[in-house]
Parts: sequence; structure tokens; C-alpha cells
Amino acid sequence: MPYDLVPGTFVAREQERKQVLGAVLARKGAAVVGPAGVGRTALLTAVTAQLGVARFEVVWTAATEASRQVPFGVFRGLLGVGGRLDHGQAYGLLRTELARRAGRRTPVLVIDDVHHLDDASAALTLSLAGDGNLRLVVSAQSGLPASDAVVALWKDSYLERFDIAPFGLADTGRLVHALMEGAAARPTVDLLHQWTGGNPLFLTELVRHGRATRRLVSAGGLWWWRGPLSVPPRLAELFERELRGLDPRHQDALGAVALGEPLSLPVLEAVAPDVVESLEEQGLLCTVEIGGQILVRLDQPMLGAALRHRLPRLRRRRLAAALLDACTPSGPDPVTRARWQLDAHGPVDSALLIRAAETVCRQDPELACRFARRALERSSAAAVPLAHALVELGDTAQARKVLERTREAATTPSGRLRLATALAAHRCWADRDPAGAADELVALRAEATAPSAQAALDGVHALVLLFGGRTGAAARLAERVLHEASHGPGVAAARLALAASLALTGRTADAATLAEDPSPDRALPSYLPDLAPSLRAFAQLWPASDLRRPIGRRAVHGLPPGGEGALLGGYLQWVRGLRTDAMARLREAVVQQAGGPRLFLTEASSWLAICLAEEQRPDCAEQAIAPCWANRVAVVPGQVHRAAAVIAAARGDTAGAAVSMRAAVDAAREAGCWAVEAEYLTYAAWLGPAGPPPAVLDRLAEVVRHVDAPRLVTSAEAVLALARGAGTELLDHAVRLDALGLSTQAWRLAERAAATLQQQGGSRRGDAVVLVGRLRERLGVAPPPAQPVALTTREVEIASLAAGGLSDRAISHRLAVSVRTVESHLTRIYRKLGVHSRRDLPPVLRG
Repeated sequence: MPYDLVPGTFVAREQERKQVLGAVLARKGAAVVGPAGVGRTALLTAVTAQLGVARFEVVWTAATEASRQVPFGVFRGLLGVGGRLDHGQAYGLLRTELARRAGRRTPVLVIDDVHHLDDASAALTLSLAGDGNLRLVVSAQSGLPASDAVVALWKDSYLERFDIAPFGLADTGRLVHALMEGAAARPTVDLLHQWTGGNPLFLTELVRHGRATRRLVSAGGLWWWRGPLSVPPRLAELFERELRGLDPRHQDALGAVALGEPLSLPVLEAVAPDVVESLEEQGLLCTVEIGGQILVRLDQPMLGAALRHRLPRLRRRRLAAALLDACTPSGPDPVTRARWQLDAHGPVDSALLIRAAETVCRQDPELACRFARRALERSSAAAVPLAHALVELGDTAQARKVLERTREAATTPSGRLRLATALAAHRCWADRDPAGAADELVALRAEATAPSAQAALDGVHALVLLFGGRTGAAARLAERVLHEASHGPGVAAARLALAASLALTGRTADAATLAEDPSPDRALPSYLPDLAPSLRAFAQLWPASDLRRPIGRRAVHGLPPGGEGALLGGYLQWVRGLRTDAMARLREAVVQQAGGPRLFLTEASSWLAICLAEEQRPDCAEQAIAPCWANRVAVVPGQVHRAAAVIAAARGDTAGAAVSMRAAVDAAREAGCWAVEAEYLTYAAWLGPAGPPPAVLDRLAEVVRHVDAPRLVTSAEAVLALARGAGTELLDHAVRLDALGLSTQAWRLAERAAATLQQQGGSRRGDAVVLVGRLRERLGVAPPPAQPVALTTREVEIASLAAGGLSDRAISHRLAVSVRTVESHLTRIYRKLGVHSRRDLPPVLRG
């Protein structure tokens, strides 16, 4: 069975299968063309499996390099005779054999890999293509030479040509899902697609290899790839055949590219001259021009992994040294140059290795450890990125030991202070003790005699206060740092702390402005990896005026690899009411936040629990937040209590939900987080079946005056309108919420508006019903059971026909009444239902 015909895995080629099958059934035949491994044979197998055995007899043959050496070699098994044959004899024998096998059915001749046909076989195939008594189906590999007769098959329209491309990202995900019998996390799908280029053969082999070697592991209900790229044995053999016979110069060129792709053409030619053009013609290298510079890379990412694995130690050492000599100071990125320094086994630049370790720590902590350990031989500054990499690997105890040993051995006050500050940060995020970390930082201030050292210490202190739930204190300290200093790591940390604090406290416009400036990122301490883009996007959540659009200049999806993109994207989807997508992203976020510094683990777990509870899965939701009760690190205060409230509400425990919600509100109020408190109070207002409690409304009216975030203000004002009970006002607020992308809140309010307008006899009830219907459809909410409508039997009949799109005249013909009668009935129907036209009838009749 072909590799991608495992049950369920061929769905990604369904459209191509239908098209090729249609060409065969239409008496034309088909040629399937595509690169190696793209699934040409599998597609032909799927197509021919759909040809009914009562009508067709399918005969397979495949051309190979060996069959190419013999005239009519691909057909020898069908011709039944040896020796020399001319074209006419071979044609007659082959037609006779096909007719014998088919009987009264139509023969279908399938020739795989026609690019391997010898000239005689190609000419015979072209003759068969013109025979109207059989169907011809062939496959060919693109990019390889083929005889004129083969090209004529589709060039002269004997066969319909179908070009099969590698899978896109979505189809890659579907194939991985089918092979794993479960969904893979989005970062894993992205990684597999990047490594394989969407090639189905490579994908299938890599996934199977990942399962066998346990690089693919299950966590949070999703499959994740752990570790670097590893080449499956079957593909390694394939690459070995491609590389066999290359002379040393060609091997040097490929090895050099594998060690540092993309390489500039001058650097590669300095290492391996006069071979690049030849390797490009063979399809092993490809070039691209960017900014006036020609860059060279391997045609297939997995080939690079295979080359690096097979590269002998001495050749690797020689090539790395040559690459270092050939590149300029502004040459490849720090990570590539750091790799070369390690491979060359010569002198190292500790500053370069430290930068490289900081860069790759999140994505490849094992490599970061290698860089940092080598740098630590020459510089104590490498202890910090080494500790960070060890935390990413889950070894927090060893990370602390590295920092403590290096601090004890430090010979300068500034070095000891820097390492002590890193130890305090370690206590906050690795040991999950922000209060203890804050105390350590206060004690360390006596050792910070220089203003720049004090600013650096206070900047980290502000971030620790922020993650310890002391938002107001974090904002005050950050403002003091920014008032007293203009640059340096303390300023960068303070700006981030202040941006997040301002967003939480309700000054969201100022927060967005502050967060939009990425300039201080490089000045951040190295033990705060990826914090800048994470907090920047976080600070931009509340001021968003339309959640259907990207947030700010750096959208959530532009975050670095890690859990923050999934976390914030999931939160946005939840706010919009798209819980299914929100849960998928938040599950990824929980797994990603469970390792390393776990910056937003509480938020990820709490938001996932809220989604699960709203989907009426309170037990799963409770499991999601169980670890968070003991977790003292959180940016958003009261999140766990808020999740507990939603869980209680899902179980019908309104009193318990109110108690937990009060605890969440109190936590936000104590931290000075007006924006968070407004969000909590808005949710609390919907808990009681009798409407918002007066105390909640009074507090919400006060809180919202301190908040400038459009969506929070609009949501709060909508809740305050509930107390006034005016149907038209409720509908106006529902429309505003819908315009902001707040579909769930808009739907709830529109439902109230429709019910209120029906009781009050408002003229806009039809508008409310139409909005309710549209929002239900968007959210996937089933309409309630149909209620009797105060229409006569004839009115119901006419309303149904009008809702189905019939004109007044068509209805009059259908019911044998006059057009005027139909118009009179419709006027009464519109008045009774509170709508304005027949376009408004479908949702009203359904609801």
C-alpha cells in the first residue's frame, strides 16, 4: 500500500483525485506530474481504485533506470516474448494482451515514472495514447529530462496534465493528524512543514520516525515534536544515493552549506570553488538573490540534517575553520558563527557564544547549554544564559547551583550584584516565589551604589512585583526608574513593567503607546528571555477597538516561538466567543507554559478552564486550574478565582459562583487593576438570573470611569443599561458590542433586547431578532425550540413562502389569491412580527 494511502490519510488529495478520475472517465486519460515524494503513485492508486471492475481492467507497469537499458523494457512483462521487436510488432502484441485481459471491459494502462522510458517504449506509449479503445494514465517526476514522445503526451493534449504540488500547511496538519490518529500542536505542524517542505513522503517517514524514537510525544491532548531534526533511516538511504559518487570538492561545498545555510556565494566559493553551479544543476543546491547578495542553501532542509549527521569530525573541523576565515565580521548571525567556533575547536569569542546562547535558549536549550558552558570557561557572564537554558530543560536546581557557584567566585562587586539579581529572578520565575524575590531585591539595593546599578535592580524589581500581582507597586517603581534614568537594562525592564501595569490599571491608551516602542528590547537582562514581545502584546489586549483585526504593529501572531502567541491568541478568540478555537490555542499555551520560566502559566490554565466550563465541562475545567492554586506567579490578579466562579456557574451553583467572583474582584481591586476589575464585574453582572445586583452595578459605574479601553467600557455600559431595561437602548449596545467583535456579549444583550421589545411593543423587535439570529449562527448556538407565533394559518403559509424567496406574484399563483391579498397579508405579518421586509423573516420564523 502506498505510504499516504493509510486509511484516512489521503483526504488532502481529494480534489486532485476527483479531477484525475474525471479525466479518465471522460475518455481522455491523465498525466500526473510532480516532484519526488509528492505522492504521484499514491494518487494513481487512489484513482484506479475508484474505477469499477465491471467496466474497467487496470493494468500496472513501472519504468525504472534498469528497464531504460532495454528496448520496450517497461512492457516486456506484458509482451510475453523476448528478442528483438520493431514498433509495429510490439504495438500489436501489447494491444492483444490488454484486450485479452480486459475482455468486454475497457483496459486502463497505468505507467508509473514515464520519465524513465526508453525511446522505443516512449514511442509505443505515444501510439497507445491515440488509441480510443483504452485509457492511459501515467506519472512523471518534474524537473527531470524526458523523451520528446513522453512530453508530447500532454503537450499535444493526448492526456490531460495534472501538476501535483507539495502540501500546504493545512494539508500537512491533516496528514499528520491522520498518521498520529490525533491532532498535532500548531508549532509542531509548522516545524514538520518547514523541515519537509510539505513533501508527503518526507512527512510520513518523519512522523513514523518521530513515533519510533519518541520525539513525538503527547501532552495536553496534542502531539509535540521534542528535540532537533533527525533523519529517518529510509530517507537517509535516499539521500545517500543522491550523494553517492560526488568528489571531495562537491562534498566540501555541500558540507559547508549544511553547516551554515544560507551562505553568501563569495563565502561558499572561498571554501569550495568552482562547484556551486554544478550542484545547483543537480538540484542539490538552490540560490536566491536578496538585497543584491546571492545566498546559497540546500534544496531540501532534511538533506542538511543528513549531511551534518554523516560529516566526518575532521572534515567538519576543517570546513568550520574555513568558513570562519571566509566570513566578514558582519557575516552570518551569531548562532551560526558560534556553531562554527565550537566545530572548529579553536579560540572562541565568549561574548559571541553568550549572545548565541541567549538567542537559541527557548528553541534549542541543549545547544544553548553547549554555547554557555564553553563561554563560561572564559567569562562568568555566561552563567546567566546557562542557568536559563537549564531552566528550559527542567533542571532548576542545577541552574541555581550554577548561579550560586559563579556568584561566589565573582571577583568584582558589579559581577556579584549581576549574579545576585539573576538569582532573585530565578527565585521569582523558576522557584515561583515572587514575594521572596522582591525581598531579595530590596536587600540588594544596599549593594547597588552606582545609579545605573540601582536602575537595573529596580527595573527587575518592577517586573517581579508585576508578576507577583502587585500591579500598583510595580507601576510606581517603574515610573520612578523612568524618571531617574534614560537608558540601560533597568529602563528597558521598567518600560515593560509600566506598559503592562498601565493596561491592567485601565490606562490602556498610554500602555499601547509605551508597548509599541521595541527599542529597549536588546537592553533587557538576559534572564528575561522573550519577555519584551510577550508583555508588549499583552499590554495591547485591552485597548483593542476591534478584536477581528491584528493588535498593534506587532500582532499576537508575530510573537516569538513559545506559549505567548497561543495564549494571547486563545484569549482573543475566547473574548470573541469562538471557544472551540480558543480552547485549541489555550491547550497549546498550557503545555508550552509548563516549561521554562512559566511566565503566564496561571493565565493559560485559568483561561482554558473558563472555556471548558463555558462548554459545560466543569470537571475538566477544575483539573485545568488545580495546579494554579499554589502558583504565586501571575500577571492578572484574581484569574484563578474568576475561573472557579465560571466552573461553579456551569454546575448551577450560583451562590458559589458569586463568592468566587467576589474574591476575584477583591484581588483586582487590591492590586489597583481597574481594567481587570471592570472585566470581572461585567461578568458578575450576568451571573444572577434576576439581573445584575445593585452593588455590582454601583461598583461597575465607578470602576469604568477609570478605564479607557473601548471594549471594556462598551461591555460595562451595556451591563449598566440592563438595569434601566429599555429595549431600544439594549439593542443599541448589542450593535456596538457586535461591531467590536464581542459576539457572545452582543448575543446575550440582543436576546434581552428582543424579549424586552416584545413585552414593551417596541418597533425595533425585528432588528433585535435578526441580530440574534446572525449572532447565533456565528457562534454556532442552536436556536431555541420554536414558539407559537400569533399568525393565522394563512399568514404562516404566506410568511413561509416569502421567507423562502418567492415574490408576491409567485405566492399569489401558488395560493390562487390576488397579489393585493398577498401584500395585505404581508403588511399584517410584518406588523405582528416587528420586522420591516421579507429579508427579516427567516430568522424570526426560526426563532
